[in-house]
Amino acid sequence: MDVEEINYKKKLIAIVFRKSIKAGGVRFLTPAFHTLQLGLIEHPNGFYVKDHIHNQNIKYKVDTTEEFLYLEKGKVKLKLFSDNWVLIKEVILVKGDFVLLISGGHGLEILKKCRLIEVKQGPYPGDKKAKIFPSDSIKIN
Repeated sequence: MDVEEINYKKKLIAIVFRKSIKAGGVRFLTPAFHTLQLGLIEHPNGFYVKDHIHNQNIKYKVDTTEEFLYLEKGKVKLKLFSDNWVLIKEVILVKGDFVLLISGGHGLEILKKCRLIEVKQGPYPGDKKAKIFPSDSIKIN
């Protein structure tokens, strides 16, 4: 399976893409409404992408953080959680696999020395403001 959508209670948590996925030109892997658009592009030698500039007058409303991870080398176990820390699934990623993290939470266990490329919306306010850890959600009376 080249693409695996992982859902929890009808909510899309992540989409895992295996390195074997093919595009045959330009193939967008996310629906147009996602705040982080993910496309796969394959072109033959000699193909030409027309020169262009992106329209700076378009304004985007982004009200969530989506995160893209590309495993350039190594092996990792990706743990996917619901918004209330229910472990949904563990997925093994190998060199060339990539994932779009859409909602819920996640963690990584490095199984073989890795190099990951991460992309997410910015500007980034730092871990203290941007992330909630399991211990942060436990209330002590």
